[in-house]
Amino acid sequence: MTPRMIRIDRAVTLLVAILLVALGLLMVDWHYRWVFGTYPTELSTGPAREVVTAGWFPWALAAAGIVLGFLGLMWLLAHLRRRGPSTLRLRTSDETGRVQADLRSIADTSGGRLESMAALTGVTGTVVTIRSRPVILLRGRVDPVASTASITDAAEICTRDLAAAFPDQAITCRILVDSPRRGKARQQSNVRVR
Repeated sequence: MTPRMIRIDRAVTLLVAILLVALGLLMVDWHYRWVFGTYPTELSTGPAREVVTAGWFPWALAAAGIVLGFLGLMWLLAHLRRRGPSTLRLRTSDETGRVQADLRSIADTSGGRLESMAALTGVTGTVVTIRSRPVILLRGRVDPVASTASITDAAEICTRDLAAAFPDQAITCRILVDSPRRGKARQQSNVRVR
């Protein structure tokens, strides 16, 4: 998700929370009459019935449903995990030519190297975009007999190699180590190196 989408999510969540708390407080006050002493004893559905039976109401309801459905679809699509860029233009590019790094190949190679150095299985390397920057994400499962020190050392070597390859910090590396498959161990181990 983009930082803008995260801010929108937080604002909408805050607004919904405030509305729900206000509705809950109104219901409590309706029962105990602490703030507003009087409430009507009977409610009339006449005005609502007039609106619902109007000729324009089905069309307005259908249009509102289409708009809300479209907004909901846009909201869901904005929350899908976006793959990062496949290439990165390096600073050595100039008017004579463009120099690019193939990020997906770098991610695959880094994943294979991490798996060969540490007791990890099924290491995959992908490119994701986090805060508008490409990040090499390496993810694998820990072997139940692996030591934390060997995994940490391998993670540090991989991140140090990527930092040396891109000294301008155009790319960062994140390593996630998941627990073994079910039945082998229950403990989750996460090693995050940036």
